Amino acid sequence: MVVEPGIAPQRTTDAPPRSTGELLRGLFRLSKLFVYQHYYGWGMAWLLVTPQARERPGTTLAMLLFLVGTMGVVTCTCSLDDLVGFRNGSDARNYNSGETKRNFSMKPLLSGRVTEREAVGFVSAAATVAILAGLGAFWALDWQAPLESYVLYGVMLCCIQYSGGMRLSYYPGGGEAALFLGTMSGLLAPFTAAQHEWSADAVLVAALLGLWLVMVSSYSNVNDVEGDRSVNRRTLAATAPKQVYKSAMVAFFVLSAGSTCLLAATERWPWWTLLTLLPALGLHLRQLREGPLREEWLTARRLGLYAFDLGFVGLLVPTLLVVL
Repeated sequence: MVVEPGIAPQRTTDAPPRSTGELLRGLFRLSKLFVYQHYYGWGMAWLLVTPQARERPGTTLAMLLFLVGTMGVVTCTCSLDDLVGFRNGSDARNYNSGETKRNFSMKPLLSGRVTEREAVGFVSAAATVAILAGLGAFWALDWQAPLESYVLYGVMLCCIQYSGGMRLSYYPGGGEAALFLGTMSGLLAPFTAAQHEWSADAVLVAALLGLWLVMVSSYSNVNDVEGDRSVNRRTLAATAPKQVYKSAMVAFFVLSAGSTCLLAATERWPWWTLLTLLPALGLHLRQLREGPLREEWLTARRLGLYAFDLGFVGLLVPTLLVVL
């Protein structure tokens, strides 16, 4: 499929000649399941649950089902985002503009690997998996999980409407809020369900992961600003003056650094958590230089992903050595 810059691609429901393997590869690309950073929250939730809670009947099965539910939420959210972007033409515009002309293979609807009809069915199937897996997890715990864990899982499900339904990302600050709350809930829903209570360190770890993901997407949004404006997607970058969204990026960094200090001050975490998270802090500083200062937005986005990985490792080391 050839897509002209600035023109929405032709919508078709007829499948081009493809093998089953090609279709499956296209759906996998559409799902974004390979973006492993989405599962950091679930991994930290499992590690932060106390040994006593892990030994309760049904906890292991529930946590595995929460992982399946997380995969369903990620698949549904990302696939629906691509489907909406394909229908309104914003993805075609964004992939033909900005710092670089990006590879259409990252967007299987644009490249023709997946048809619109197949994407709709895939989104519906993923949403069903997300709901059923969550219900199965609470069933495995004999429905004894505290009320807040049900609410938090509901927040995760609501974040599916990032681009479709309520179109959360089409309102100023809505996309950032959805990513932040969805990431936090991805950790806190399984944690509180298995642990049967809150903990300050779990909340701080969840907040850090949420902030780190926002510190990726906010830079990507600047690069996509023209396509977003063309479809009235009112991201912070598309609606606010440069100084405002650049200041927001600095604020995200300050909040991340402050949360890191608070985590190191909690009872279960060692003070040297500050040292293990220092590489991530350094990369986030460099991200500010590449983004707000130099306006190299895609470079800054990549640095955000690397910082996210380093931050997770920085949390993992004290968790394995001390917290457990």
